[in-house]
Amino acid sequence: MGPKDVPVLYSAGAAWASWIRANTDDWSAIADKARVDAMMQRVVALDETYEEGTAFLYLGILATLLPEAMGGKPEQGRVDFERVIELSDGRNLMAKVLLAHSYARLVFDRDLHDRLCREVIAADPVAPGLTLTNTMAQEEARALLGSSEDYFGD
Repeated sequence: MGPKDVPVLYSAGAAWASWIRANTDDWSAIADKARVDAMMQRVVALDETYEEGTAFLYLGILATLLPEAMGGKPEQGRVDFERVIELSDGRNLMAKVLLAHSYARLVFDRDLHDRLCREVIAADPVAPGLTLTNTMAQEEARALLGSSEDYFGD
């Protein structure tokens, strides 16, 4: 696949990654992770800036689906989420929410988790093409912050 195929490859990979994330209790879904990872790696190789780097968002999700002891790659996931934040100039608030939810909770880093949630809540959600997603990210950040005590404890 070449540069002209990026939109189709990205859309298919994004939908498939979202389906996997919604079905993490199904090992058949988890088994598809490598295929989707290959699709998003190809998107990144062809145009890492496509959709402000959102392919990295899905790579981060895939890397953090499982704990490290079960084959997950949480540190790679962190790098991927941070790359989305960098490529979007911080406008993609969902990247910070997923960094908090998928990475910080996975590695039990409460300071990072709570800091990211507070940053998202305090941010202006208005950004071209991201306002709805950012508004949803703020709602999710409030919920994550509200459950932080229960999740992390003292």
